[in-house]
Amino acid sequence: MGKKIIICSNVYPPNFIGGAELIAHQQAKMLAKLGNEVIVFAGDQHAPGERHALRIEMYEGLTVYRIKLTPEDYASNCINFTHRAVEDRFCELLDSLSPDIVHFHNLIGLSVGLISLAKMNGARTVVTLHDHWGFCFKNTIIRRDSEICTSFTECKECMPYIQDEMGKNLPILMRSDYIAMQMRYVDAFISPSQYLANAYIKAGFPREKFHIIWYGIDIERFSGIQKIPNNGFMRFTFIGYIGKHKGVHILLNALKHINAKGQIIVNIVGEGDLLSEFKQMVKSAGLDGIVRFWGKINDVERVLRETDVLILPSIWPENQPVTITEAMASRTAVIASRIGGIPELVDERKTGYMFEPGNSRELAAKMSEFILHPDLVKTFGDNAYKKIESNTLERQVKEILRVYEGISPDMQKMLPKDILIACTGSEMNSCCTMAMLSFHNNRRESKYYFIMSDWLRDGQFKYVKLLWVVSKDANRKTIIASLKDGIPLLVPCANSELKALCKSMNCGLYYCDALEAEACLEYIVDHEKERVALGKMGSKAYYKYGESLLMLNTPLVKTKS
Repeated sequence: MGKKIIICSNVYPPNFIGGAELIAHQQAKMLAKLGNEVIVFAGDQHAPGERHALRIEMYEGLTVYRIKLTPEDYASNCINFTHRAVEDRFCELLDSLSPDIVHFHNLIGLSVGLISLAKMNGARTVVTLHDHWGFCFKNTIIRRDSEICTSFTECKECMPYIQDEMGKNLPILMRSDYIAMQMRYVDAFISPSQYLANAYIKAGFPREKFHIIWYGIDIERFSGIQKIPNNGFMRFTFIGYIGKHKGVHILLNALKHINAKGQIIVNIVGEGDLLSEFKQMVKSAGLDGIVRFWGKINDVERVLRETDVLILPSIWPENQPVTITEAMASRTAVIASRIGGIPELVDERKTGYMFEPGNSRELAAKMSEFILHPDLVKTFGDNAYKKIESNTLERQVKEILRVYEGISPDMQKMLPKDILIACTGSEMNSCCTMAMLSFHNNRRESKYYFIMSDWLRDGQFKYVKLLWVVSKDANRKTIIASLKDGIPLLVPCANSELKALCKSMNCGLYYCDALEAEACLEYIVDHEKERVALGKMGSKAYYKYGESLLMLNTPLVKTKS
C-alpha cells in the first residue's frame, strides 16, 4: 500500500538553482510512479502575490504548494532558517493531509522548523543532505581566507552576527543552536556521499541515523546521447554556477599553461555573479576564439553532445555533483578537483583524472593528456558508464523507501528532550552575547540550545529550562506565559521592575554584567532542584495574581505588537 509523502524543498522546478532541486523533483515523480501519494511543499521567489502567500498548482503530474519567498528569506546574514508564516502554512498542510513521511531537502529560506512540526504531527522525518548548510551558513565551508574550514563551532570567525527583521543583531551561535535542535527531530539522514555523511558526523550529528544512497540517474536519457563529431578539436566543458567556489577561474587560468590552444574548445555553461568578470578576463587574454559562454541551458543533452571531457574545478568540497554523474551516464570522461565526494565518483586514470583544488598547472597537465591521447576520451567514457549504469533513479528511490520502512514506530514517536534556554528582548545586549559565547565554549559536550522564544512552537516550550531577558525591556506576554508554565526567569538589573518581581516572588535570578549572567546560567543548569523550585514559585505567583502579576511589580515592561 502506498504512503502519503510530502517532499519539501526551498526551491523547486521549473524555478530552480541547481542539482539538489532537480533531484528532489525526480525523486518525487518516481515515488508517485511507484504508487505513493506525493505532495510537494516548496519555496518560490518567482511566485506572484505578497510575501509568504501560498498557491497550489500541478507540475508534471504532481500537486505543488508554492509559497512566495523573497531574497530576504534566503539571505545568509539574516534569519533565513525560521519563518513563522511559512510554518503556519505548513501546519495547515500537515493537518489536512496527515502524511506518513515528510522528506526534506534544502530548507534554508523556508524554515528548518518544519522538521519538528512534521515530527510532532506523527510523521516519519527524513532529510537528504546536499551540502553543508546544516552547520555552515555559507554551505561551502570556505573561510574568508579561501581555506576550507575544519572547525564547525567557529562560525563567528566568518560572520559574528545575524540580523532579524527588526534589525536585532544575534550571535551566529543561535543559528547553529536552532538548526541543531531541529535536526534532533530527524528520524533518518540520507547522504549521497560518504564524504558528506562523515562531515556531518564530525559536526556532531548521530552516526546511527545516516544512510549512504547515491543520486539516481535517468540512465536511458543520458546513455542515448550521440556525440557530435569534434572535427579534430578537444572540447572541454564546465557546467554549473559561475561563482568563485566553482573554480571557473582555475579553468581559465589553466589555459595559459596549455601549448596546443589551437586544438581545444572550452565551453562555459551557466550563469552567476562572476560571469561578466570572466567574460572580460577571456577577452583580455585573447581567448575569445577558444572559450565559448553558453549562458543558462536547460537542455543539458545538447551540451553533452558537444562535450568530450567535463571539467569540474571546484575549490569547495562538493557532495556528489550531478554534472559528473550525468557525464558518466553519457559516456563522457571527467577531470575534477580531488575534494569532497568527487573521489567517490572519479576513478583516477580509469574514468577520468583528478587534480589538487586550485592548482591550474596540474589541471592544464590533465587537459593536455586528453589532447595528446584523444583515444582516452572513449576509454574513460565507457568505463564511467559501466560504473554508473546500475545506479538508476528507480533503484535509488527503492532504497529510499527501505529507509522509510526502517524507521521503527518507537523511533517515530520519540521526541527529543532538549535543554532549551529561551531568550526574549528587543535587542541582544553585548553582555548577554559575551555570557552566551563563554557559556557555550565551556559546555561544548552538553546539549544546551540558546533559542529566541519567538522561534519556538507551543509544543517545544515544555523543554525550556529558563527564560532569559536579554535586553532592558521584554515581551509581557512571553514573561506571563513562562511564569504560568513554571519557567524561571533571568532578568537584567537594568529593569528594576523585573528585578523586583524575581526578588519578591522568588521566581528567578538577575544579572548586572556578563560575568553575573554566565554565573546565573551555570547555576540554573547545574542545580535542577533549585531551578524547578524557582519555576514553581513563578507558577504559584501566576495562579495567585493572574495576568495582573506584572502590574504589581513591572508597570514599565513593554509589550511588542
